[in-house]
Amino acid sequence: MKKITFTNVFLLIVVYTVAQTKCNNGLEIKTNLLNLVALGPSIGIEYNLKNDWTGMLSLASGKLDYGDFGVTNYKTVTLEYRKYGLHNTMFVGPYLKNIQKRVFRDEVVSSSTAIPFSIINKRDFIGNGLSAGATFGFKFLLYSNFSLELNSQIGVGRYYQMNDNTGNLPSGTYLDARLGLWLGFKF
Repeated sequence: MKKITFTNVFLLIVVYTVAQTKCNNGLEIKTNLLNLVALGPSIGIEYNLKNDWTGMLSLASGKLDYGDFGVTNYKTVTLEYRKYGLHNTMFVGPYLKNIQKRVFRDEVVSSSTAIPFSIINKRDFIGNGLSAGATFGFKFLLYSNFSLELNSQIGVGRYYQMNDNTGNLPSGTYLDARLGLWLGFKF
């Protein structure tokens, strides 16, 4: 039910944005191809603000399954502000991201030594976090309306709400590092 609501709200935002925008204003709709690895949808809307500046809103969700070691589910909403340079192929700028994350991971114990020890601690928590940092990347035009973009984000975040089921509450601060390979269509 939550997945349906998340998708419906996102589609409403897309339809509203497209309806309020003229086609020549530089609206681009894109999807992160790397998010397909996480078996989840992602969509981004980038809009030209002025000269070489753009704003981008993106939504993504996914599931990373580590087999016997655990699983991570996530949903993100990211707002980026980009400054383009080098003939509009390179960009850099700040980002702000909200993440809802569910992590379940069993403890991994090494028994190859005389005294068994834990390699990975057990984690089972749900957290909502906010991160900020820098985004940078390159954008290439494939055809007149299609683009391919490689970008990365690096920042620091903090969980503002956490529910832990193991009694081992992890640190509330985390490193936020992401890669993206976006395929876009410009109107």
